[in-house]
Amino acid sequence: MDKKISLILGSVFILTSGLIFTIERLSRYVYWSAQINTGEYATNPKTIPILDNLFIALFFLIGIIFIIVSFKKESH
Repeated sequence: MDKKISLILGSVFILTSGLIFTIERLSRYVYWSAQINTGEYATNPKTIPILDNLFIALFFLIGIIFIIVSFKKESH
């Protein structure tokens, strides 16, 4: 695997972890706004910490490792 592919894979993994986190937050806000219509809701939506989902942390870590490996490789 060359430097460019490692960098691309690292970026894809980091973007994927961000996408998963964004989708989870969006689903929480949609659920909260649906509760507003019923009249039974909390004042603020429940947010989840970033490390609660294993895949977010795992994909982010894999992405960082790929990027570090890509910077340590020699260019030909």
